[in-house]
Amino acid sequence: FQIIRKDGFFMDWKKLYDDVDQWAAAHRQEFIDDISEVCRIRSVSIMNKQDPEKPFGAACRQMLDKALEMSGRYGFETRNYDNFCGSAVYGSNPDNDSIGIFSHMDIVPEGEGWTHDPFDPILSEDGKYLFARGTADNKSCGIMAMYAMRYLKEHDIKLKNNVMLVFGMNEEIGMNDIPEFLAREKCPKFSLVPDAKYPITYAEKGITKSVLKSPKMTGNLKDMWSGLAVNAGSPIAWAVLEGVSREDAEKALEKFEKTTVEAVDGGVKITVEKDENKVIRDPIGTWTATARLCKVLAGSGLLTGNGQEVLNWMAEISDDYRGEKMGIACNDEPNGPLRCSFNMIRMEEGRICFYPDIRYPSLADQDKVLSGIKAAWAASPMELESFSNLDPFYISLDNPFAQKLIEVARDALEQPDIEPLKDGGTYARRLPNAIPYGATVPGRVRLFGFAKGGAHQADEYCDIPNLLLNMRVYVRALIELDQML
Repeated sequence: FQIIRKDGFFMDWKKLYDDVDQWAAAHRQEFIDDISEVCRIRSVSIMNKQDPEKPFGAACRQMLDKALEMSGRYGFETRNYDNFCGSAVYGSNPDNDSIGIFSHMDIVPEGEGWTHDPFDPILSEDGKYLFARGTADNKSCGIMAMYAMRYLKEHDIKLKNNVMLVFGMNEEIGMNDIPEFLAREKCPKFSLVPDAKYPITYAEKGITKSVLKSPKMTGNLKDMWSGLAVNAGSPIAWAVLEGVSREDAEKALEKFEKTTVEAVDGGVKITVEKDENKVIRDPIGTWTATARLCKVLAGSGLLTGNGQEVLNWMAEISDDYRGEKMGIACNDEPNGPLRCSFNMIRMEEGRICFYPDIRYPSLADQDKVLSGIKAAWAASPMELESFSNLDPFYISLDNPFAQKLIEVARDALEQPDIEPLKDGGTYARRLPNAIPYGATVPGRVRLFGFAKGGAHQADEYCDIPNLLLNMRVYVRALIELDQML
């Protein structure tokens, strides 16, 4: 495909696309099998740094070993960074200069509502959709990138820079793997993160995560649960009250919608359902399961002891999706407004644990937002146990790398009008010189609307034809970036 001109290097991209498509089609079943293999591992990341053999838990160590074994099987050099993450490398640059691809192989918990085993991948009858936890977010994208590297390798397309595919293991709970990687490996000159949507994402909000804990409950609230993870809500939430009869609870709660009561040993279990919302992860005008549970408990008249004070505050804050009550609302360009998510509640040793996730615009006044959040927590009846912040990501659309990647995506996907995006939460924010790039193709079919099927949802699935199409994008992008670096 290579043609040399006086003014530089170019390729017959149409011919390249056709060849990549043919190669991808010939490897389709192998590709599906490899995605299925990694999706059988329940690689939910946990913080376990006291164990150097499995710093993010045994499942993530198993996932890392599998990713490196698979990479080695295809002839790539593999590197293990003290079990925090690993990489597959194509090329032999003498200075270890590289183009990076960062995919995370950890997942959020599976949650409820699946129509099949979330860790036994199932292919749809038409062969288009593969269902399992991690298929969309983000394991299939890592395998797609590996196959793009395989294409380069098997066609002996040599680049000046190595291509380094990094398998992350802690993206979902703080991206703590990236500093460990950067401490042990030469940083790629430029990196792609296939955890977004084409053509590129040029802005991502800053992310704060807090852990708030109540005083030990002195009354009848004995257990409470909501949310699959800090960044993943749940369709239901529940609480257990001691010393309350089913009849009394049903009478007290009859004014609340989507609320049921069942008798349990010594009391009742109150379960609520969320409202359906049309825009995923943006429940404006609705009640999430967390918000409904807090409001139901606070307004029930059933709580005793100090639970009433804590739940009154939680009920007030849990539907403050824009931070207006907290005094932190902002709508700065390019990706306002600020968004608050109150997904996860747990009970530990008699204390309510509340895990707010707040995301603020890339160009907002960061100091003002962060100080406002901390002030709101200080005024609450709960204790702030921990607070973390991930800085926002932003790259100008005038950046030549951004412009080139947009051009490549539009051409390779034959979608000349797709526009850059300005939201998400990827490894790009923790890396120098990185851009979120795919792997979602605009126009992706949502089989179940926004109710399920997507990242962090029940019946999560990936789109096999679109993933195969991704290979032409990534093969060309790697060649183009190599010429620019």
